[in-house]
Amino acid sequence: MKLKNLLKGVNVLSGETDILNTEVGDISFDSRFLKKNSVFVAYKGAGTDSHEYIDDIAETGKIAVFVTEKPVDSVPHIVVDSGRKALAMMSKNFFGIRDDSILKIAVTGTNGKTTINYLLESIFSTNGMKVVRIGTTEYKVVDRVYQAKTTTPSSYEYYRMMSEGIEKGAEVVCIEASSHALEQERLHGTCFDLSIFTNLTGDHLDYHENMEKYFKAKQKLFDSDYSYKALINADDFYGEKLLGMSVIPSYSYAVENSADFKAFNIQNSLDGVSFAAACGKELKLQSNMVGRHNIYNILAAAAASNILGVPDTVIYEGIRNLKNIPGRLEKIVVNNRYFFVDYAHTDDALKNVLQSLAGLKKKRLITVFGCGGDRDKTKRPRMAKAAEAYSDKIVVTNDNPRTEEPASIIRDIEAGFAGNASYDVIPDRREAIIHAYEISEEEDIILVAGKGHEDYQILKDKTIHFDDRQEIKKLLEEESAGL
Repeated sequence: MKLKNLLKGVNVLSGETDILNTEVGDISFDSRFLKKNSVFVAYKGAGTDSHEYIDDIAETGKIAVFVTEKPVDSVPHIVVDSGRKALAMMSKNFFGIRDDSILKIAVTGTNGKTTINYLLESIFSTNGMKVVRIGTTEYKVVDRVYQAKTTTPSSYEYYRMMSEGIEKGAEVVCIEASSHALEQERLHGTCFDLSIFTNLTGDHLDYHENMEKYFKAKQKLFDSDYSYKALINADDFYGEKLLGMSVIPSYSYAVENSADFKAFNIQNSLDGVSFAAACGKELKLQSNMVGRHNIYNILAAAAASNILGVPDTVIYEGIRNLKNIPGRLEKIVVNNRYFFVDYAHTDDALKNVLQSLAGLKKKRLITVFGCGGDRDKTKRPRMAKAAEAYSDKIVVTNDNPRTEEPASIIRDIEAGFAGNASYDVIPDRREAIIHAYEISEEEDIILVAGKGHEDYQILKDKTIHFDDRQEIKKLLEEESAGL
């Protein structure tokens, strides 16, 4: 493809016009992974500036031409206003994505993105439509699954997977839009048919610095450049704020406040939830998923599907068809104890899950959790407070300590306990799960929080295989074998 065709829609500031007819075979943007006869897009990132490596990159002989954010004397180049935006638009052009190629839905917010994404996939699949689902647990392109390295992939991978999906007959793409991705323009060039805002609570403040900057990153999705319509949680403080600021047609959903889509007649048990949604008419919904927070997720998915014209009967069946979501209150019963594995790794997510389970318990609620290293430290004592407020017993353990000392992370957690908490500290996560089971009684609920779908644990000098669900199932196997 000629460089000039790749640059359609890109804000070009200056450059050598004689290189616009250069034929390039691909796009490169990471100096570690250069493709032969490609255009290299340089930009200043959060941790590094690839302009610094241009001479080294040029010496490889793999790059035909460069796109940069500033003039460079040593290589043929075009200067653009934003390398990140250029990379996104060039990727869209390279993979031939038209604005009307596929129905596009984005979900953003601190909690609930993954669950809503799975629900949307189930609803649209039930409607006979092939789906591309991109998010935290995995990237699924119709029938092919890719490992997810980040919640939202690079703009190049995003448009590549969209192209692959279209080739396979996909009619819908559902993507989790992280605040990092929005800040870094990874979704630039897409105007979503509908974007969903779930909530905003303390997370990623090591990156965004404060809640207002975090909110501003999320708010970007609800500009007319990014979305045609919005669906917003009216029960959330920032959702209510967003509704008041919205410049695009917006719908609201809620359990407590008045909204365009409101849940009522709620029934909640360890077997699942059922409720009705008022949306000018009554839409009945039923799910195997547990917890009050999942009522919001189900309501959001149902409302989004309704707005996009999916029949009510299909919405009902699509929600009912989804039995579980990896690591999202995933239930495993062992010797009449109810284990739940959940990805809750923020104080608000943990509070929501614990509130839901506390309302369903017959006896005790035991919580096993830790906090990630090299991440927002401010949420550690807040997570302790949430656990203390709703748990009868707590087991503090390791999550992904990364390069931090596990003992230091645990001390930060312990600082959040008010003094009334009944807790044990068992750093080894496997032993912590076993301990929680050993101190439990029949009909107790045991929540293992923080890692959810993850099947690894990141330590200081290595990453090991570790899956909370597998460890619990080992207990089940041992009990079944009478060990």
